[in-house]
Formats: sequence, structure tokens, C-alpha cells
Amino acid sequence: MIGDQENNGRCPLCGGHLSAGITTIPFIFADTAVLVKQVPAQICDNCREPFTIGAVTDRLVDLVCRVKNLHTEVSIVSYAESERVYA
Repeated sequence: MIGDQENNGRCPLCGGHLSAGITTIPFIFADTAVLVKQVPAQICDNCREPFTIGAVTDRLVDLVCRVKNLHTEVSIVSYAESERVYA
């Protein structure tokens, strides 16, 4: 999920071309699942694996930790709305 900027726009998993886009990323834990929608990412045109930059990854980690602490079995949240809701 975390991409390296020195990959010349190529997927580190399969070598496919990376394109800017929006994706949904699931986080599965033993006791809960968190689905984060509308995440900005570089997405491989071939294998569809999303890669996020550091700032997006940091915000994802914070968001998922906050949602996970709600102790729900399944949560679906929007990355785009997370700053307004969880700030």
C-alpha cells in the first residue's frame, strides 16, 4: 500500500503503470473490519494495487485507529470526510 516515489511511475509488485486515482482500502483485524472509501492513491493499471504517499498513510493510520477504538464489528468511513468528522 505504501509506494516509493523513486519507482518511475511503475508498480513495485508487478511493474505496471501507476495512475492517480481514488480507491477504497479495507483494514481487517481480528475483532473488526474498517473500510475506508475515497482514498487518494497511485493505482496500478495492471494489478490494481493502491499505493499512498506518506501524508495520506499517516492520516489513514490515525483514522483507522480512531474508528477501531469505537469497538464496532464493521465500519465504513470516508477518507474525504474524515478531517471534518474526526478533527
